[in-house]
Amino acid sequence: KMDGAGGSTYELAKECSHHGHIVALYVAVRGEFIVVGDLMKSVSLLAYKPEESVIEERARDYNANWMTAVDILDDDAYLGAENNFNLFTLRRQSDAATDEERSRLEVVGEYHVGEFVNRFRRGSLVMRLPDQENADVPTLLFGTVSGVIGVLATLPREQFEFLSALQAALNKTVSGVGGLSHDAWRSFQNEHRHRAKDGAKGFVDGDLIESFLDLKPEKAREVAAAVKLSVDELTRRVEDLQRLTH
Repeated sequence: KMDGAGGSTYELAKECSHHGHIVALYVAVRGEFIVVGDLMKSVSLLAYKPEESVIEERARDYNANWMTAVDILDDDAYLGAENNFNLFTLRRQSDAATDEERSRLEVVGEYHVGEFVNRFRRGSLVMRLPDQENADVPTLLFGTVSGVIGVLATLPREQFEFLSALQAALNKTVSGVGGLSHDAWRSFQNEHRHRAKDGAKGFVDGDLIESFLDLKPEKAREVAAAVKLSVDELTRRVEDLQRLTH
């Protein structure tokens, strides 16, 4: 309720609503689209139709994820965090052939962070210069209950494929702490799915990529040869990526 000039009073009036959630904990909005993170029913995509004063469901993720944060990457891609310390991305199948397929959000990315993520925010940890390489790459910050701040960057496909190849080469060269498998650690896991050996899907680990800069010369040459670049060129690319995030 708000008091206006001349003693007039304004109130917020209910226009429309949507039901079908256990507990709708998190909401992100972009244009007409509304993404809802539910206590137990993962992520739903809703659309507000002002001409009809209704909110209708367009699609949902039918996995049983207990959500801790949600955000919208673009009109067709959405980001979620859940209580088993995982991140995942979803895609709206707007070009699917059947109504059933269009009603399902497709899981296109999965990544085990190992931290309880409870907030996403648009932004960057560094100042962007107009002439800087990767200056137009969008970034998103995330925060965790333990105080960790991380950065997510949406990469062009060509750069993502290159970094995936570099990550695979580093996995063969850099030993995990205590001999643990990096791929197994970063794979999605919860009470319904055990830790896999094939690693994350749709994500690359920036910390692992940056570990290239700390390799001894002979190991650096081995990794550079695997991605068919010189050590100097690969170092430049990794440093450019490092400046993008922190």
